[in-house]
Amino acid sequence: MQLTTDGLKSYLEAIEGAFGMNVDYAMLIKNYGADPRDGAVRYSPVECTGRAKNNVTGNPDIKHVSTSYVDARI
Repeated sequence: MQLTTDGLKSYLEAIEGAFGMNVDYAMLIKNYGADPRDGAVRYSPVECTGRAKNNVTGNPDIKHVSTSYVDARI
């Protein structure tokens, strides 16, 4: 099984408690900030300025590290 979460630190303990080390687990950490092409606008939405895919345990397939979908394969 492969599992991906966002960067919330409390997931580390929860995943270990639920699965131990018997899971391919990665974190997808997104960085947000103001769009550098825009001027400073107080209430403008932030833009995703980058992301990092970090292996936590096991051997997750990096091309499938995403928090955008759920895929259950048995």
